[in-house]
Amino acid sequence: MPQRAQLVVHGAPVRACLEYMSGSRLSVIVPVYNEEEYIGPCLESLLEQRLDIHEIIVVDNNSTDSTAEIVRSYSEKHPLVRMISEMEPGVVFARNRGFDEATGDILGRIDADTRVTSTWARDILDYFGRGDTERVGGVTGLNDSYDSPYRRLKRWSVDWQVARGMLGCERRLANMHGANMAIRYDAWKTVRDQVCVDPGVHEDFDLGICLAKAGYEIAQLDQMRVEVSPRRAYTSPIRFVTYVKATLETGRVHGIEGARIRLAALSHWFGHVAVWLAYRPYDPTRKRFSLKRALFGGSGRALPVR
Repeated sequence: MPQRAQLVVHGAPVRACLEYMSGSRLSVIVPVYNEEEYIGPCLESLLEQRLDIHEIIVVDNNSTDSTAEIVRSYSEKHPLVRMISEMEPGVVFARNRGFDEATGDILGRIDADTRVTSTWARDILDYFGRGDTERVGGVTGLNDSYDSPYRRLKRWSVDWQVARGMLGCERRLANMHGANMAIRYDAWKTVRDQVCVDPGVHEDFDLGICLAKAGYEIAQLDQMRVEVSPRRAYTSPIRFVTYVKATLETGRVHGIEGARIRLAALSHWFGHVAVWLAYRPYDPTRKRFSLKRALFGGSGRALPVR
């Protein structure tokens, strides 16, 4: 692939040296739809790692708020950031367009409310640059929460599970987390025509299954950390049923049906109910708990998918 010199800013010789040494260039794709509240901090966290990132591609999926204007302001100041548009509604179409447009040989993928940690990009490049990872087509990481009253508790829980080998540790999975993942461009080319574009399936789960079917391994890296908004926790259990149904539909599309996946989906729903009850009394704007919120709730935060 030719070098995209026009995308290199703030120390071009250093970046060129890093890309040469690692042998890989990381493109980061961020699908967005009405994300004016989150996209700025997301891009800021990526730009802090500009020396390890080849390009940042934000795919606007018909936003009606100020998302596009915010992204344009960043692209004017930072040529590393590029915005493209995808008119077909649905995160899978935005993701696919971003992957297709990317010029790096490693494709990172995060959500608009994701804030990557300080070594995220370098950890991805270092892992794929190792000689023992040729069979790994994709990696997915772990997440903590910001803007959450339970932030320390969640971080403790994640670290506790990592220490016992229950999470991370390069364990192999058949699934990916759309808010924190990366795949080889060659792997994407292999499965590009196999991924499902049905809006009723989970695009990240589907991609992981497609990679596994194509013979690629997926590794879960505990050092590949991000922080995400807890907005998903505010989705009512009734609305969350749609999310659970998408899990079952993704399994059905790939012939993965039966009691095991139904039990996993049901457990996910009950787990969400517990999380929703824990967050219901908390006002994220005022950053405090209240009896009024506990009794009547607040304006729900929708799932960041359509």
